[in-house]
Parts: sequence; structure tokens; C-alpha cells
Amino acid sequence: MGTEAYLQSVTVNTGTGGEHGTLVFIGGQLVAVLTQINEARDTEQELQGKWFLEAGFGPCKDWNNGSIFASKDKAVEWVREQVLMDGPVAN
Repeated sequence: MGTEAYLQSVTVNTGTGGEHGTLVFIGGQLVAVLTQINEARDTEQELQGKWFLEAGFGPCKDWNNGSIFASKDKAVEWVREQVLMDGPVAN
């Protein structure tokens, strides 16, 4: 099975309000929830607009290491790499 990702846009309640988010599915399975860092968060200016791994499942479960990505494409690329390293995805 390939590692083609299906992305679904969502609004994620992160505790600081609703943030633009994306669910990442690979092989029909939810493997990551990404959120885009916005002005509502009390963050440094250089982080604004970048993407954060809000939650990871299966091969992406090591999400609490503060993974921040320059773009959604880079984040999805990281998710695919984790799935590839983990082995075949079963439906």
C-alpha cells in the first residue's frame, strides 16, 4: 500500500480558540492532526503561519516533541516518512 495522504481541513479547539487544522489519513487511517500556528497563540513572531503536530497516532505518536514545520507540505512529508519507517499500512 502506498503512502498517499488524504487531507481533511478542520477547525481544532486547542484551548486558545479555533485554529485552522488538517487531519492526515494514510491508508484510510488517521495518523496525524496538524494545526497552523496563528496570532491567537502567545508565540514568537517567527512561528506564525507554521504548522504544529497537535496529535499523532500509530507511527506518528511521538508528537509531544514539539514538532513544528515550515509548511503543511513539510508536515505531511514528515508524516509519510514516519509511516514508511513503520512498515505497511493495513486497512
